[in-house]
This record gives sequence, C-alpha cells and structure tokens, in this order.
Amino acid sequence: MSKSLVKYHAEAWDILQHLFKEKRINDRTIHFAATFSGNLDLECLKKTVDLSADAFPLIRCGFHERYGRPYWENKGYTSDDMVELVETENVGAAIWKALQKEADEKNGPQVKIAVIRNGKTDTLCVTINHMICDAAGFKDYLYLLSSIYTGAEKNPEYRPAPLTGKRDLGQIVKTFSWSDRIKIFIGNNDMTKPDTARFDFEGDLNHPFIEMKTVPREKVGLLKEYAKLHGATVNDVLMTAYIRALYQHFGRVVAVPCAVGLRKYLPNRKAGSICNLVTNLKCDIGDDIGASFDCTLEKVKEKMAQQKADIISLKSILLMEAAFRVIPYRVMGKSVDPFFSNPPIAFTNLGVLDKEKLKMGKTKMTNAFMTSSIKYVPYFQIAVSTFDDVMALSANLYGTQADRNIISSFLAAVISELCGAI
Repeated sequence: MSKSLVKYHAEAWDILQHLFKEKRINDRTIHFAATFSGNLDLECLKKTVDLSADAFPLIRCGFHERYGRPYWENKGYTSDDMVELVETENVGAAIWKALQKEADEKNGPQVKIAVIRNGKTDTLCVTINHMICDAAGFKDYLYLLSSIYTGAEKNPEYRPAPLTGKRDLGQIVKTFSWSDRIKIFIGNNDMTKPDTARFDFEGDLNHPFIEMKTVPREKVGLLKEYAKLHGATVNDVLMTAYIRALYQHFGRVVAVPCAVGLRKYLPNRKAGSICNLVTNLKCDIGDDIGASFDCTLEKVKEKMAQQKADIISLKSILLMEAAFRVIPYRVMGKSVDPFFSNPPIAFTNLGVLDKEKLKMGKTKMTNAFMTSSIKYVPYFQIAVSTFDDVMALSANLYGTQADRNIISSFLAAVISELCGAI
C-alpha cells in the first residue's frame, strides 16, 4: 500500500489544538532550541529524522477535516522536507526565523528542523505541531531524536522500535475504577469559568514574538532549597511569584490556571505514544494575597495540593474526549467551549529538559530551552523550561513592540518576586 494512503485517527486533543488556532487562541507550534559546542553531522541528523518518522509516522502526515471525524494521512515526507542547514554569522536572527515557522497542519510535515551553523558551533532548532503532542510529548520526541542520532552514529544499522501505542485519553480513563469515573463525570468543576483579568495588549497578527528571561543556575539552586525548606514544589514557588506579580499589575488576586500532565496516572508515567495528555488546574487562593511571599506560598501550596488530589479536575477533558467520540466534528467544533474554556491568563511549567537524554553523539549541548505556542490577543501565558539548572521564563504573542515591552516588564517582575523570596 502506498504511504500516501495510510491514515491515522485524529484524537480529541489533536482536534482541540486545531480549534484553538481556528478560534484565535494560540498557534499550533511548540519550540525548542539547543546550542552545541561543535558541529552536528548533518547526514547523520537527516538519517535520524527519517528513522524517527518511521517510528512515529504522524510527523509525515497532513491533517484532513471531515464532518464526522478528522484524520491524519501519511504524505511520505523525508528529512529533505524537514531539515535545513543555515550558515550565518547572525545566529540570533536565524534562530528566531527558524522558531517562528509554523507547521502546515493540512499538508505537513508536522516537524521542522534547522541547524544554524556559525563556524564550529551549531544551534539546533526544532518546531513541532502542538496538535500531535504536548510539551511532555515533544520532549519524548526530542529524546527519541537524540537516542537515534547516538545509536546511528555508533551503528549504521540501528533502528528504533516503532511507537504503536495509544495516543487517546482513553489510556487515562481506563486507569480509574468505574466508581471514580462516575465521580469525575458528576463532580462540579469550575474550569469553564476563568478569571476575567486580561492584559491591555494591542495585538499584531503580522508580528509574532517570543520574549524570554532566564534565572541563572545559582538562583535556581537557591529556589530549590527555599521550596524544600517550605515543603513546597518549585512549581508552587513559580506560581506564587506569578500570582504576586499579577497582583502588582491588576491590583487584585488573579485566579491562575496551570497546565498539569496526566501521565502521572499511567504505569511508569509513560504514554502509549507521542501525544497530548494534559489538563488544567485552577489556583484560586481567594482575595487575600498575604502579607509576604511566604504567606502567599502557603496559600498556593494548599490550593495546588488540593487540586492535584482531586480527580474532578479531569472532568472537562474527559467529557470532551467522550463528546468527540459520539458527536460529529463539525458540530463539536462549534460547541467546544462548555468542555474546555481557554483562560485569558495562564501558566505552564514545561518541565526539565534532561541533559543526559538530549545528548547527540559526542557533541556537547551547552544550552537549551523550550517554549510553548504563540498566543493571540487577549490571551497570555508564561511558560517555564529548565535545562542544566538554568530556568527560562517565556511569553509569546502576536503583538506590537508596546506589547512586548509590557511582557518584558512583567517577566522581570515575576523574576524579581522569585529572587526576593530567596
């Protein structure tokens, strides 16, 4: 059978990410960049990408809409369609140009890779369509690339095992008993009523940008110690700094949704394949911000622990999964808001980029970051990624320079709160 005839189910989260772009909430791209101390072997990299597509064919696919249920169709793309070499002295501009390239979801491919070369050093830029994975799924794909590259460099006959497991939310549902499933579906979940606070952005559809600030290694170490001392997670501390910075900006406490992965419910926290498995919790600490960072942290810690322990938070996403199974796509696309409302202000911790799993052969990776999709006005989200104990805070927007200035100042305020706590 011709590869162009091979089709795959589009899962509920694939479709939802597609609708987010249609509804002008965010684009469909997650971004990754890593700098190396030397040059990558371009031929080995291209072979790696081809082998990764053999293991996970969705990156070769195009997305097809139809009334009943959309699907992915293999278009037979190769690494020649996905990988490019850019030799330049203006590395910064080249990185940004590579990162802002959106995947063509209808025609494919769903992954784009650029090697930005400046003499003896390379920067690897990878973008992936958010429809086929969340941040954890993207990391799985990056780790797959790294393992294939390293394996192929040692053994030309190396082949990765195909990823043939489930991508749907059913793999989460089946981990719960019937009584827990009933509890989730009949429980009260207020995620469809987001806080109304929003930044006063102008917006510019012709000007996407990624604004980023970093927290250095020594400060991150102190933040970890501070979190441990207070019986909190680093994520709790980040959320506290975010809420306090929002309080400075809006003059009131803002309830902030936080993306949380669902892989914790799976054996070994491992999904069947590369996919989207995420939902939102809402951190609503009430009207009192607290007299100090420590006071706010106690409120955040209590609320987040409560939310994480409450399986009712799964209601919206599991209702959406059930609805997409029985309601035609064209009907569901017009009525998705009751199942999953996107808040104007949000937070996501993309997690730690594992330095050991990101090794590309013998070439040393010196710096890396990941950042989420680019938002449309009025939506705003801070994303955090950590590599080698350096933390990158980013916020992405289709906006004006004035919007970028607002975001830059706000990120600085969040970091000021973090550093003030330690």
